[in-house]
Amino acid sequence: MSSLAGLGSAQLERARADQVALAYASLPRTTLSMLLGGALLAIAMRGQADAAWWLAWFGLIALNQFWRWRLTVAFRRADPGASALPRWGRYWAAGSSLAGALWGLAAVVVFPASEPHQALLIVCLFGVALAGVNLTAVWRPSFYGFVLPALLPLIARVAWEGDPVHLDTAAVMAVVLAFVLAFGHRVNDLLTQALAIRHENVDLIGELRAQTRAAVDARAAAEAANRAKSQLLAAASHDLRQPLHAVGLYVAALESRAADAESRAIVARTQQALDSLDLQFGQLIDLSRLEAGALVPQRERVPLAPLLAALAAEFRPQAEAKGVRLIAVPTRLAVDSDPALLGRILRNLVSNAVRCTRSGGVVVGARRRGREVAIEVVDTGIGIAPEHRERIFEEFYQVRAPAPAGNRGMGLGLAIVRRLADLLGHAVTLRSQPGRGSRFAVVAPRVTDLRSIAPRPEAGAATGAQACLAGATIAVVDDDPASIEAMRSLFLAWGADVAGGGDAAEALRALGRLERYPDLIVADLRLERGANGLDAVAQLRDELGVSIPALVVSGDVSEDATRSVRSAGLALLAKPVVPAALAGAASVLLAQSRPAVAGRVVGA
Repeated sequence: MSSLAGLGSAQLERARADQVALAYASLPRTTLSMLLGGALLAIAMRGQADAAWWLAWFGLIALNQFWRWRLTVAFRRADPGASALPRWGRYWAAGSSLAGALWGLAAVVVFPASEPHQALLIVCLFGVALAGVNLTAVWRPSFYGFVLPALLPLIARVAWEGDPVHLDTAAVMAVVLAFVLAFGHRVNDLLTQALAIRHENVDLIGELRAQTRAAVDARAAAEAANRAKSQLLAAASHDLRQPLHAVGLYVAALESRAADAESRAIVARTQQALDSLDLQFGQLIDLSRLEAGALVPQRERVPLAPLLAALAAEFRPQAEAKGVRLIAVPTRLAVDSDPALLGRILRNLVSNAVRCTRSGGVVVGARRRGREVAIEVVDTGIGIAPEHRERIFEEFYQVRAPAPAGNRGMGLGLAIVRRLADLLGHAVTLRSQPGRGSRFAVVAPRVTDLRSIAPRPEAGAATGAQACLAGATIAVVDDDPASIEAMRSLFLAWGADVAGGGDAAEALRALGRLERYPDLIVADLRLERGANGLDAVAQLRDELGVSIPALVVSGDVSEDATRSVRSAGLALLAKPVVPAALAGAASVLLAQSRPAVAGRVVGA
């Protein structure tokens, strides 16, 4: 049964039209094969006919290809519609038939008496026919128009000899011709089917576009839809993280000003709700990016000590607020992974552990397992019953267990852990005992141990970090006025002055009003009108003539953004920024800035 039986007449008509266009597009290869094959045949059989005959024959081959070239030029100028394409297809098939007839003519006129030359002639003509299948089979009339006139005269001429050997040879050639015809027919069917399916897919996309009017008109294919989705997610991530970032900074500033226990309790509950909102928003963005295929791992050697220390610094304030102890065990191990994606996995695990632990502690560490490393997050929390241990890795699945109000999450954290681990090729294991706690492990390939890795300074000691900020001047570059004001409120609470602006020029003017050089630059990565914080940092440094340490904050959490900041040699914090992490990172960088700019004023 033909593979085209299930195709409609409209689909077949459009597929045939595409085949005509493909046939004309093959002119350069067709001309090369005709001229090269003709030259080889003339050379191989030069002693079997006069040179004048071969010259005339080759000239006809070349003349036919010249005519087909003119035909192709006319075809491109006319740019015919679908209704006119069959006529142009007949023109092309006529050229193929003439080319085949010229080859068949050579077989009859120059049929040699020498049997070795007869064999050579047979090989040449069948070789030309077989080599041209991929070109002529594009348009079926062209295929038959070339193959049959080229080979049937040869078969008839061999059989004309009349002896048993030649008759047997002719019979074998006829069988081979049948196989060539069947093969070319099948190739044409497959091409027709592929083109028809392509048109069917285009039609389906068109129908989907009409039914979902909210879709962007420019989405012409599934790949374009995925790219648009990724861009939308990146923009949503940045734009929605901006207000969360500002609110978080305002809450932190309010916390430092709360004078009575009741006010501090309200601020603490607000911070808890904000942390939960940030976690759930981040999980939704991560899951959407995974569904869109927008996360591409960039594997490298990842030392674990700084990564675990940073996680402990980020979640220690949340743990201590619950009376839970959070410990990062020092290690010199390193793994082969993507640092950004591995950090997201561990962040979700630590967040879950802190959230589900009411007393006791959470330990984050790493241990060798042969050629692998198990990065473990161990807690003394509520534990997980055996019947839930597989389902907790499903989207939106939650174990029904008591949890503080506003702190239950959406059941996405562990689903993202499993999806990211699969993307990286890492295994995730779980051991748990209800009421006693859980042990999650991410198993990654081990790379050469590092001799000595000093953990990053932890920001858990917020008081000490904030004390380092007293008297500092911070230049803030952010296109969101609310974020600038929130930064101002928070840094003022820590004893630092802020000069802010939407770009480098505005920040310079604000610094001029303070008449002070900045000790630190805090810049958003994405600014208005296509500008970015990396350029703003470079401009401020150039204008002030000092290599001022800089910190980049960004709501764009894509891998490309992360790597661009790292390649510029700058520190990066993701919006919404954890105030303790901001204080810790700023205090470390301030130690580098003050010797360079001490006592200087803008314009001096």
